Amino acid sequence: MNVSENECELVGAIIGDGHIYRGFGKYLVGVTGHRTNDAEYLKHLCTLIELEWGIKKKPFFRGGGLRIVFQSKPIVERLLGFFELPFGAKKCYTVVIPSVLRNDWKYSRHVLRGLVDTDGSVFVSKKPGIDRYPSLEITTVSKELASQTRNILLSQGFRAANLRFSYSRLSTRPAYKVALFGWKNLLKWFNEIGFSNPVKREKARAILVEKYGNV
Repeated sequence: MNVSENECELVGAIIGDGHIYRGFGKYLVGVTGHRTNDAEYLKHLCTLIELEWGIKKKPFFRGGGLRIVFQSKPIVERLLGFFELPFGAKKCYTVVIPSVLRNDWKYSRHVLRGLVDTDGSVFVSKKPGIDRYPSLEITTVSKELASQTRNILLSQGFRAANLRFSYSRLSTRPAYKVALFGWKNLLKWFNEIGFSNPVKREKARAILVEKYGNV
């Protein structure tokens, strides 16, 4: 199959915080990030976009955030056709991990990396008897994406919690959470999937150092 690890990571990032537009003769792909926390990560994505798709772009500021946007009919057609990604405003509710990547850990782990680098969070919380308990969490409004992600993680030996959902004041639709709790889960992610987003990578490293020393 003509797919690289880098392209899988790009697909994961687009699933997480990306958008695809097709219409009126335009074919656009974009990814959005935090203006400071994701600055280096979006530069990394620009490097992958040039390596994999031959398109040179730089992140730019718009609407209070940092963005990458480029126009390419061949790339849009590949994302919509080969990878079967949805496009338009309702993409976030229906997006799933592409069927050509879903069942092969060689590919799916890079999709998950891109997904967590964009839509994931790493944090510590207080539990009974534990002041700093680590968690890695992915939040999405696509129930199918959440279920697929959890099932892939379970198949690879992660201890993924049952799906949880919640409602925000800004939406009538629930957001689903895939959670990995504990140091062993976070260490396994760090070693087997990793992070390309340097802010999230260093946050995970700092948490793990507390328990294991150098990682």
